[in-house]
Amino acid sequence: MTDRPATTSPSPGGTSPSTEALPRWETGTAVMIDDPGTRDLDDAIWATETADGGWSATVHIAATAATVRAGSPADLRARSRIESKYLRNKTIPMLGEHAEQQATLSDTHDRPALTVSMTFDTTATLTAAHVTRSHLPAGSCVRVPYSAVPEILEHPDHKLHTQLTASHTLAKAMLARRTAAGALALYDLIRGYSVTEDGAITRIPTQQRTVGYVIVAELMVATGTALAEWSIDNDLMVLYRNHHTRLLGSNGADLAADIAASLHDPELFEQLRSRVNRTFGRARYDTAPRGHHGLRVGAYTHVTSPLRRYADLVTHRIVWDHLTGAPNPYTRTELDEIAAEINSSADAKKRHTESHFKQQHRIEGAKHILDGQYSTLDSKQWRRMFDLMTKVAPSAGIEAELNRRLAADQLAPNDLTRLAIAGPAWIDIRTRLFRAARRAHPEFGPSIISGRAQILGDSQPEIEVLEAPNRPTHQPLFAVRARSGEAIGTWQFGDTKKSAQAQAMWELLDVLCCGGHCADNPPAWPDTPTIADPPAAMDAPGTPAASAQTSRAAGALPAETVRRLAALSETRRANAFSNPVGWLNSLAAAERLGEVTYSYDIDGPSHAPLFTCTATLAGIECYETSTAKTQSRVAAATGLITALFQTATTSTEAI
Repeated sequence: MTDRPATTSPSPGGTSPSTEALPRWETGTAVMIDDPGTRDLDDAIWATETADGGWSATVHIAATAATVRAGSPADLRARSRIESKYLRNKTIPMLGEHAEQQATLSDTHDRPALTVSMTFDTTATLTAAHVTRSHLPAGSCVRVPYSAVPEILEHPDHKLHTQLTASHTLAKAMLARRTAAGALALYDLIRGYSVTEDGAITRIPTQQRTVGYVIVAELMVATGTALAEWSIDNDLMVLYRNHHTRLLGSNGADLAADIAASLHDPELFEQLRSRVNRTFGRARYDTAPRGHHGLRVGAYTHVTSPLRRYADLVTHRIVWDHLTGAPNPYTRTELDEIAAEINSSADAKKRHTESHFKQQHRIEGAKHILDGQYSTLDSKQWRRMFDLMTKVAPSAGIEAELNRRLAADQLAPNDLTRLAIAGPAWIDIRTRLFRAARRAHPEFGPSIISGRAQILGDSQPEIEVLEAPNRPTHQPLFAVRARSGEAIGTWQFGDTKKSAQAQAMWELLDVLCCGGHCADNPPAWPDTPTIADPPAAMDAPGTPAASAQTSRAAGALPAETVRRLAALSETRRANAFSNPVGWLNSLAAAERLGEVTYSYDIDGPSHAPLFTCTATLAGIECYETSTAKTQSRVAAATGLITALFQTATTSTEAI
């Protein structure tokens, strides 16, 4: 249905939305930022910078109250629908198409509008607000799609550049102020996530992922805040939007930073999403202002979307009538009933949506499992599927997926714990994967053992610790082994109890889960105790080819260290590469070379980052790149060991 001038068309409520008696808006061209095909244009914005360094901003809101009378068929329809529904193949307007098109703002027709004019100081703090009824002449508003906003901001010669630049700088300042106050505010235009006013993490439609989205969102928050404060000042009872939270120990800004940092990690992102949902309660409508914690404002209301949200229409109608000198069209009892209806509808919608997506989640997960597409499962689907699979026999392709997840640093101790209690059909896969996991994550051993004991109802393992006799106090050496019932792991050695204990747990897992040898023997202390080697039983990969980049001359290592490194047998050199990170720490402590340091650079797109880790010891460094942070560290440590052995060999040959 095409737009018709509001000055000549009767409204569905039986009143004429004439704009002739309203003050004309002639300050500038207001911008309606929305998708190109949008038919319900609720708002138009205008902003400029002031001489004192602040801003002046105006938001025009479609005067739905002028065309939709309380109790009219269109109003009753809107109340029953609560809000417009945007389905995949169609849109169901809250007001109905005819009433919606009578009220929507237009770039080609005169329209009445509720106008909220605001001034802000240099910190983007609201200093004054003025609410009026206005007449928007044809041509006083212009449509701008989200996709065009960045281009306008980049071209100073564009006719809308100055006003959109002012809107942009104001929006950034308001966002910074709200964030500093502890509001949970996040706009990730790359990955397409934002946080709603009550803390829900939501997707930004693809076509809206530009700075235009931020401009509109921040100005709508400012308008809702300004009109709520104006209503309080004028003793006006409207539908306030209140929000409380159970957030303790941190504020919204901390959560926003955590969420932004987790977007590249699906598992961590889901954990934070769950945390936010638990701590941030839903916002509610009420006739009394009780504050909005999520936005960090004392009072807030919805009024900028009267075409698509019934709560906005109700508040809009109250304000519109107040400006004409008429009494509030609703009693408190009526407003309380409307608030209860909307709140109940929102709760029902949330339950229905959650149920729908859970069902879709299960259907999609089952399909991927049947097709063997394990890599497409998200963290929840994977955990549920793998838990069930470990109770039966392994399916084709599961070992490859386990190795892929290990390499991508997506395999958690909980996954390996489930594998540890799986039946005999899993022993070959378990043996191979445990060896690989031990090399990549030696620290996982204690967690797996503990989790296995809890699930099976066994007691936690006994730990035996011995310290090597006749050792210098600055070069201790510990022997540790773990025992569970009759199962005994072999002794493991390290310059710290913690590192040796982690390896001892893996040895016990080898006995309990992989058919490893069990023997109650005294510890065989290493012949060369200055370097604590990890065990050779982990399928050591051998010495990798030289690829390290060094930044220090060969003679920089102490002579004694060079001689000891050069004297290591091929077997001991191979052992070094079975746990490169731990071996380097042992070497640094034993030889008093200082701390092994690791630094990281991140490159590549956000959805597929590349981690470059630089490992440094005694001025010798090596850098390696991988798609997983942990793998880059292991690779860098491996390269650094290669460089150390090369340095020792070269120095010895030179002598």
